[in-house]
Amino acid sequence: MRFFSKNKYFFILLLIFALGAFLRFYELPQRFLYTHDHDLQAWIVKDILVNKHLRLIGQETSTAGVFIGPFYYYLLIPFYLIFKMDPIGTAVFSSILGLFGVISFYFVFSKTDGKKAGLIAATLYAVSYYTVRNDREVVPTMPVIIWTAWFFYAIHLFLSKKQKLGFLITGILAGLIWHINLALVLLLPLIPLSIYFSRTKIKLKSLLLGLSAFFLLASPFFVFEFRHGFTQMTSIISSLSTNQKDIVSGTPKLERVVRLVAKDITNFTWGEISGISHFLAPVLISLAFIYLVKKRIIDKKIGILLTVWVLAYVLFFSAYSKIVSEYYLNGILFPFIFSITLFLSSLVERKKTAKIALLVLFLFGALNVYRFFAEPINRSGYVERKAVIAQIRQDAARNGYPCIAISYITDPGLDLGYRYFFYLADMHVNRPEIQRPVYTIVYPLKPIFKEDKTFGAIGLIYPDYKRYTRKGVEESCQGENSNLTDPMFGYTQ
Repeated sequence: MRFFSKNKYFFILLLIFALGAFLRFYELPQRFLYTHDHDLQAWIVKDILVNKHLRLIGQETSTAGVFIGPFYYYLLIPFYLIFKMDPIGTAVFSSILGLFGVISFYFVFSKTDGKKAGLIAATLYAVSYYTVRNDREVVPTMPVIIWTAWFFYAIHLFLSKKQKLGFLITGILAGLIWHINLALVLLLPLIPLSIYFSRTKIKLKSLLLGLSAFFLLASPFFVFEFRHGFTQMTSIISSLSTNQKDIVSGTPKLERVVRLVAKDITNFTWGEISGISHFLAPVLISLAFIYLVKKRIIDKKIGILLTVWVLAYVLFFSAYSKIVSEYYLNGILFPFIFSITLFLSSLVERKKTAKIALLVLFLFGALNVYRFFAEPINRSGYVERKAVIAQIRQDAARNGYPCIAISYITDPGLDLGYRYFFYLADMHVNRPEIQRPVYTIVYPLKPIFKEDKTFGAIGLIYPDYKRYTRKGVEESCQGENSNLTDPMFGYTQ
């Protein structure tokens, strides 16, 4: 008992970590919603490993001419190798990265506000259905929330006059922005503001250390720009100065951004509940934040910095003419997580209210675990796609087809996300033409179509075998494998 008492924080953290691991690894293949983005990831990693192409860029973003950096894709390589090029390895990587997030939140808050705050923050991140789902998404933007936790730690270091480590962490984080999400650049002005609040002069050696870390991690961006005439910079400037075709602007756009922020915060806390406004959670958290600042539980300087943090996101995306998606705003969540953590931590510190804080944490965990299990599994992901391609391969081999063609009965865009599985199955896939056996993939299933086999929400219709002759099929299969040679949306060689 004495050993447990001395190490109670460690054992509690271990329990939180175990719960976070369970929520991130449970039914990992079944809940891996494999899509076109994951096909692109696989194609890029294949390009690096098979074609020996050391890439300077990843996939193209939703802003034409702007690419994600390659760092994320290089991190995926060991997992592709371990899992024999199977993309399930990327889901494992993403879940491990999510667990790093649990540890990160504990570390950052334990350093800034004590171990109890660290345990509360780790619990919130570990069990919130929003962060669990985010950590399972397997995309380059997934680490945004983790990035913001470390960015806050850098702010804390500057306010504590620890410039050397502060600049080093800031340099690393700034160098990762292009590799994760360019919107994070909105937060960088908080660093000089933090230095100003600390009332210390910038130490040149510390600044140079941070700049070295930045240029090292951002070097692929600068090399690519020099080689290609600064095309990305031109595209970024163009996207900021020209209309990006959003149908709303001005006050309606501001209202939309505020609604999206409120929705994200609600999804982080308790999710959508019928009859409860999306604005309830952000309003309650904002009131808690004001209370904490007034009671000096949150330092006034931190209060100002976090307010600027939120305003930077809201004002930029309200003025930006591009259609805003919810995931663009993940970088705004940290100040709200911080406020929840500090409010609960302040309750824990007082005997009269400690039980209330623990009850709130328990209810938060129970509700979010319930949300995790109550959410229906999308039956058109990794398991189903891999199964339908395996069935096509088996049937084609049984019929002696040297190549096949694929057609899709689905909505535009939903025919993507299969090509890497065909590559993995070593199949020659061409476009539908005369004497090429055509297998038809149907999604979603509909009564008007008669599928020969179904795999979750995906159906398969076999070819009309009697239409094909062996000689005709062999002749039609001459030439390149279009599965390997056709252009892929978002992929740049």
